[in-house]
Amino acid sequence: MKTLTAIVAVCAALSLLPSQASAAAIITNLTPGLYNAGLGDLEAMDGPGGFLVGPFSSEGDPTIVLGADPGFSFTAAFGTDWLGGDYSGGTWSAVPVAIPASWDINTETAIVYDFTLATASNLHIDLGVDNGIVVWLDGSFLFGATAAGGAFLGEYDIDVPSLSAGTHSLQILRADHGGGQDYAILANAEPVAVPEPSSLLLSAFSLAGLMARRKKAMPR
Repeated sequence: MKTLTAIVAVCAALSLLPSQASAAAIITNLTPGLYNAGLGDLEAMDGPGGFLVGPFSSEGDPTIVLGADPGFSFTAAFGTDWLGGDYSGGTWSAVPVAIPASWDINTETAIVYDFTLATASNLHIDLGVDNGIVVWLDGSFLFGATAAGGAFLGEYDIDVPSLSAGTHSLQILRADHGGGQDYAILANAEPVAVPEPSSLLLSAFSLAGLMARRKKAMPR
């Protein structure tokens, strides 16, 4: 009887464990996106000593990690409200296109990847860029950094836990201030693990059976 009771208890505990969900790549270097290569040099957009460095490293080749939204005053080339999804008046591609890993020297470019999640998911983004990058999700600032050297996946990591199901936009500004450019991205979405309904039902039956056995065994 004790052995059977123990087995029932173990089954109940195991049934409460969340189902395992595997991560899936939703954005890679091959993923098309809306692309804006008509921004030019944006050094003046945040002024001398700002995040966007002047051409040919005229302000050096700094290492900067943004702790908050830089609050850029975007030029007309970005469109009416690109972080809000309004690209009218901008210099955007008409449809999603292949995103080049390199672009014109001493200029900035912008990218928007639209993606849809079937269920709430943990989002993990690996990025690499030469020189700088600023990232928003659905118009909210996520990350920004610039540094010397080339680009490689994992140079920067961003985690967004429990992103809701539905359609989202990953918005990226890439910056260059002289020399070569390079860019790499890999974004994975892993559904948030939840107990399966069948497991919860099994758990309820198991616990009910365990309680009945205990009640029957109690002395009167």
